[in-house]
Formats: sequence, C-alpha cells, structure tokens
Amino acid sequence: MSDAPSPRGTALRSARELAQAITTVERGGASADALIQEALAHLATATGPAARVIGVTGPPGAGKSTLVGALADRAREGGRRVAILAVDPSSAVSGGALLGDRVRVEERPDDDGRFMRSIATRGSGRSLSHAAAAVSLLIEAAGFDLVFIETVGAGQADLGIAQLADLVLLVEGPEGGDEVQAMKAGLLESADLVVVNKGDRPGADRAVERIRSGLALGTDAPEVLLTSAIEGSGVTELLRALETALLRPGRDGRVRRVAAHLAAAVESRAAERLRAADEDGRLDALARGIVDGARPLRGAVDELLQG
Repeated sequence: MSDAPSPRGTALRSARELAQAITTVERGGASADALIQEALAHLATATGPAARVIGVTGPPGAGKSTLVGALADRAREGGRRVAILAVDPSSAVSGGALLGDRVRVEERPDDDGRFMRSIATRGSGRSLSHAAAAVSLLIEAAGFDLVFIETVGAGQADLGIAQLADLVLLVEGPEGGDEVQAMKAGLLESADLVVVNKGDRPGADRAVERIRSGLALGTDAPEVLLTSAIEGSGVTELLRALETALLRPGRDGRVRRVAAHLAAAVESRAAERLRAADEDGRLDALARGIVDGARPLRGAVDELLQG
C-alpha cells in the first residue's frame, strides 16, 4: 500500500531516515536539537492540519498493543498515514527498549503509510520517554497525520502522556479490579475515552458497567466503550469515537508537544545534575552539612541544580 504525500510534505524521505533521526533525538545533544529545529521549521511552512497524537495507557495485560495495531489497521483503511510509538522499559545494561515493535505490533514492511518504533523510558521519572514529544514532531514532519503513543502501563507514572497527547485513551481489561486501580491512580481523571478490551472474555460487560457506575458521580465523565481487538469487534466504533473527540477545540497540538519536550528536557537536565552530584559525593556532603547544622536546608536544591 502506498499513499500520496501528506499536505504537510515530508522532511524525512524514508522510514529508514526517520528511524535514524529518532535514534539521534533519543541520544540528545546538539545534533538532536538541530533535527527538532529542522522538523519545526518544515512544519511552520507546511500546509494542512497538524497531526493528531493519541496517548494510549492502561495496566499491563489489557491488550494495548493489539488494540493499537487494530486501530492503526482501520485508520489505514480510511487513508490515514499512521505511526505507532511504543514507549518501553529500559534495559539496565544497554539503556535500550526491552520490548521491540516486532514483538508488540505486527509489522507492515510493504506499507509506507504505517510506521512503528519502540523507544526506551531511559529512567524518565514519569515512565514516559524524555524523547517522546520530540519524536512525535519528527513523525509529523515525515508526513504522518495520526500518531499513537503507547505508554509502559505503570499506573500513576503514565499520567505524563496527558502533557503531550491531544487525547488520552485508557485501556482496561475485563478481569476485574483493574478499573478500581485506575481510579485510585488518577488515570481515569486524565482519560478522554475509556475502553474495556478483550470483550470476548467473560465479565467484560460487567467491567464496562462498573466503570460507568464509578464515573457517574463525576463531571465530564469520559465515554466507556467495549472492544475485542482479537476478534475486531468494536474497533471501528472506537476509532470513530476517537476521531470525533479529536474534533473538539483544544490547545494547539504542536505547542503542546514543544512544551512537553521543553519540560522533559528540563527534567532530564535536572536528573543528570543530581546523578553527577551523587556520583562525586556532593549530594551526601550537602546532606551531611544540613544534618550537622553547618548549613541551612534553604537553598540546597538550587545549589544542586546549579551544579
């Protein structure tokens, strides 16, 4: 399957070039900044609407990857150019993603209108890769108009997806208990749509009703849908609901993603300085001085951030 170029054109001419650019952005530094700036410059002069980013979160085992793959298939049938960005846990040895896109989502090597990539969290405090926002800008500049970002599924830490996505889809399983944990973790508060996946399993209908009942007392409660990604039931209806929700007025998507990138960059820089202070003993020395009364607590954080 092949598509005509997006109205935005393409700053990166092939999936290989895009993959190489993403690797550079993950590593950070001046080369990464140059690529992001180039993508933004391209988008600033491009025509057509901005790409839409859908964040997909929820507990492990709910079938997020299979559902995202099914949604991507439906979107491609409708002519959308779709990218899937799977944020995976980092390897303690290599720093790379432990799970690869070949394992998570079925590949379509003959389809240049579909792109998949796994990126590692690399110690991000919110379990959302520090590079996710920047990578989404590269993907848009490469001509993709619908981007799914699937998070690790680590409860409270996944709230970071709401900072860069235009819409958050919370995926729950039917086994019971998951939806209660989601409510406690605050995931439902950030969700624009909720879906109970694996609708072919016993208890799925009851899980939908439990979530709806739990949301009934709140205001602006998200819609709750039922799907079976394996069987394909409810997937078309879910994609339609997502596209309808994306039509609602809201904050400019590119501004949102650049702001998320800047916030992640500040967080990453602070983490690097704290790590350096810990490695050279300054952190313990500072703490010892506070404990012994040799210096006040006030100003200690600023001192660490200044390096």
